[in-house]
Amino acid sequence: MNESESINEGDMIRVNQAAKLLCVSPRTVWRMIAEGQLTPLRFRRCTRLLRSQVLGCLQAGRKVGAL
Repeated sequence: MNESESINEGDMIRVNQAAKLLCVSPRTVWRMIAEGQLTPLRFRRCTRLLRSQVLGCLQAGRKVGAL
């Protein structure tokens, strides 16, 4: 992301919201973050994800939450 690009609050979602979009548990979303599949944005004690990145996981057809 360039310095000229800014992130709006509407571009970010919570881990629980991402879990609902991906039809997985929040724990699975945390695992995806740990594995580098999703990049967290941290603000003090809050963790947010870019909505576009989460939707990209869906569009890419990745097997999210598969064992």
